Amino acid sequence: MAELAAFHLAFPCRDVDEAATFYRGLGCAIGRRNDHAVIIDFFGHQIVAHRAHNLELQRGIYPRHFGLMVALDELERLEGCLVELAPETTKRALRFPGESIEHHSLQSRDPSGNVLEFKTYSDPLSAYVDRGDARIGDLPT
Repeated sequence: MAELAAFHLAFPCRDVDEAATFYRGLGCAIGRRNDHAVIIDFFGHQIVAHRAHNLELQRGIYPRHFGLMVALDELERLEGCLVELAPETTKRALRFPGESIEHHSLQSRDPSGNVLEFKTYSDPLSAYVDRGDARIGDLPT
């Protein structure tokens, strides 16, 4: 199997030190930093928190969030970290139980309100393989 390329994501934060502390609490290594930004090793991917003013929080998880697909034991470790770091915004659910796209979804927010989601699919291929189920996210109400 070919090595996967690391992604890079830049996102806003209200305080660089606060962002570094939060992501370090998830087990992420902190790289270069200054008063305006911090580079974070997000499980082998590079994310960069850039200080921003006038952050607007989105109401739910959509349209913007980021995270990883992880093994169940890692999801449980992350849940423990997030319950400590952000207990008021951390929630976990089993989505689409018994169906081909069944997965655990762990959602939370960092101190700046950025939405994180970590997933564990019962069948890891169902994240990518089209098996005739076009549902993505929540159904409109």
